[in-house]
Amino acid sequence: MKRSLLILSITAIVSLLSANYVSGQSGTKKLEGTWEMESDGNRLKFEYSTTDDDHKGKSTNSFEIAKTELSGLAVGKNITFSIKKPGGEIKMTGDVTSENGKGTFVYTPDDNWVKSFADAGFNDLSAHVFLLFTLKEADVNYIKNLKSLGYSDISKENLIGLVALDVTIDYIKEIQKSVSKDILPGQLISFKALNITPQYIAGIMKLSGGDLSIWDIITFAALKIDEKYAEDMYKSGYKISGKDLVQFKALGITPEYVKGLRSTGLDDISQDEIVQLKAQDITPDYINEVKSFDLGDKLSVEMIVQFKIFKINKEYIDEIKVAGYSDLSSHQYVQFRIFKIDRAFIEKATKFVGSKPSAERLIQLRVAEGDYRERPEYRR
Repeated sequence: MKRSLLILSITAIVSLLSANYVSGQSGTKKLEGTWEMESDGNRLKFEYSTTDDDHKGKSTNSFEIAKTELSGLAVGKNITFSIKKPGGEIKMTGDVTSENGKGTFVYTPDDNWVKSFADAGFNDLSAHVFLLFTLKEADVNYIKNLKSLGYSDISKENLIGLVALDVTIDYIKEIQKSVSKDILPGQLISFKALNITPQYIAGIMKLSGGDLSIWDIITFAALKIDEKYAEDMYKSGYKISGKDLVQFKALGITPEYVKGLRSTGLDDISQDEIVQLKAQDITPDYINEVKSFDLGDKLSVEMIVQFKIFKINKEYIDEIKVAGYSDLSSHQYVQFRIFKIDRAFIEKATKFVGSKPSAERLIQLRVAEGDYRERPEYRR
């Protein structure tokens, strides 16, 4: 379940990334927006923001450029300067200091550049997309290279995602060698978004014996599972598969947590039991607290989990003992809690029966409470 949700989350992020650029003005219309800039030595860091036609959607592009690539850049108020690239011209106006600046811009796509995308089968790209492609210097050659790698029918959304995340042709070739030539464009986008490298793939494949799918690799990276985490878990004394590692990491199970569980006396605890305990957020301190109740029987992991689920604590146990039931087993305390047996109910049941009922009789009375509660003698 956690793995499925994780994959859905990654897919949603990629879809949102593409949607932000797909919406907006279309064709070769000029695109207007705002810009902000920070100086970093000989380079400038720009951030462009645009809104779509109905002002409900917003797109943001960030990129760095050398100062020498700008024409007309100067320090002062209401300065106009521009960036010219194969994809078009970005003309900016605003206030510029030696450290930063901000203002408005107008982007005009190059007609021949736009036509080249239409000829390649992408004739409905928005001005927002063309601005992104211009800043990333992505042209039809990128599409041709993608086709040469087996992506002959790539969608507009995937093309935008690949360009936005700087998925280069060289990166795709490396990943195809590491996993499979059949890796999908959407999976490549996820790989790049999670900074998955051939070195990372080799490391986790070694850990799992090579038994990992492409989605498993994505899950590993999203959960930040690396060789160190796997080795530390192995040293805890468990032969953990790749799937086990995903479950452990998703729940936040660490070698320290396992060591803490064993320090409570649970030396032979299984992997499944560790998962059960962590899923209920049961800590070694809680286990020691339950052991301090001194119930006379050996507590199992299952019983500890039930104590946590039904919120059986020292106050409740003391309440039941004061009511005259000091020799209950762990299982009976759980039953009492399930049937909401407390001191007040015990007193009513004792009055009804005429003497202290057995633990089993108390449960029977609670189950039948709806019947006998209406009797005159119980209401006295």
